Amino acid sequence: MNRYAMLSLLLVALPGCVRSQFSLATHQQEYTFTSTEKEVAMGRRIARHVMEEIALVADEPLQERVRSIGQRLAAVCDRQELVYTFAVVEDEDVNAFSLPGGYVFVHEGLLKKTASDDELAGVLAHEIAHIAARHAIKRYEGTLGAQIAQLAALAARQGGAGQGLGIAMQSVQLAYARQDELEADQLGVKYMKAAGFDPKAMLTFLEKLHDLDRQKPRYLPRGVVRPHYALTHPYVPERLRTVKEALFGVADYLDYLNTPN
Repeated sequence: MNRYAMLSLLLVALPGCVRSQFSLATHQQEYTFTSTEKEVAMGRRIARHVMEEIALVADEPLQERVRSIGQRLAAVCDRQELVYTFAVVEDEDVNAFSLPGGYVFVHEGLLKKTASDDELAGVLAHEIAHIAARHAIKRYEGTLGAQIAQLAALAARQGGAGQGLGIAMQSVQLAYARQDELEADQLGVKYMKAAGFDPKAMLTFLEKLHDLDRQKPRYLPRGVVRPHYALTHPYVPERLRTVKEALFGVADYLDYLNTPN
């Protein structure tokens, strides 16, 4: 299929499907062409692949603990039209992730780092917030929009412009992804309070992540740089500042000093 045919198909697929909806999570009127039904189906497909690739932890009491805490948080989140699913996977990385449509996975390695139900609730609240704010769907739709813009530039024989647009859009998407993390922390604090968990536990767990982050190698090969704008996730101090502002209305002076501009 040539670039003109592909561009035509993409443009035909989008008009008439865009809908407006008010997001309780972001308190904004938002536009989307991905219905809730399509989002759930997308998440279900990805979740199926995840469970084919990574085994679930066989410890049923542990799975039930995560499900119970997750459901308490889901019951007070800003999207009640979804059925939320929580599972622990056999992976020693200190990580957790969410999928569109209500799927949350926690790595076994992360659970070992949590000292309380409140700290685990902070992790789950953050992931639920990504789903409530439809972050993954927004990035998916943003990527499609960038593809259409690049194809349009190529179709107009502006190859250099298309390449430059691609680099610019990638930077924008990375910036949005970083902002999504901070928004998920803010919403996570809100959900923890509403569900009766101690939201300050999100700070204690972020401090643990900060300690782990400091233990990682800091040196890159000669001549290689890691620009701040190209980081998908914010620095942990940036997240600590955001959570403190959500909890107390203001962060510590040192938090502002340690946060990159």
